[in-house]
Amino acid sequence: MIPIDQEIEQLIAFLSHPAGFVVGLSGILEICPGDEESPPTYWAVSWSEEDGGTVYDFAKSFVSLQEAATFFVEKRHYMCVGLDFQAVYLTKEEEKHD
Repeated sequence: MIPIDQEIEQLIAFLSHPAGFVVGLSGILEICPGDEESPPTYWAVSWSEEDGGTVYDFAKSFVSLQEAATFFVEKRHYMCVGLDFQAVYLTKEEEKHD
C-alpha cells in the first residue's frame, strides 16, 4: 500500500481534472463534485455501512477538495475498502489454510 498522504495527493490530482470525474468503490464509498460548477463549489463524499443486516447511507459535504479527499481516503482505510485491502485479506485467508 502507498502512504495515505500520497494516496490523497493522487486522488486530488485526478479529481482536479475539469472533466468532473467521480471515484467510487464497490458502491460503498464515493467522492464527487457536489455541483456542476467548474470548478466545483463543494465536494461530496457518500458511503454505506451495514449494521445488523440494515444498510445505512451517509453523506458529507466539503468546501475544499483537500478536505473531501482526506476524509475519503481516511474513511476508505477505516472501512478497509479497495483491492489493496482485499488482497491483504485474501493473503491472510490463504495463510490460514496452508
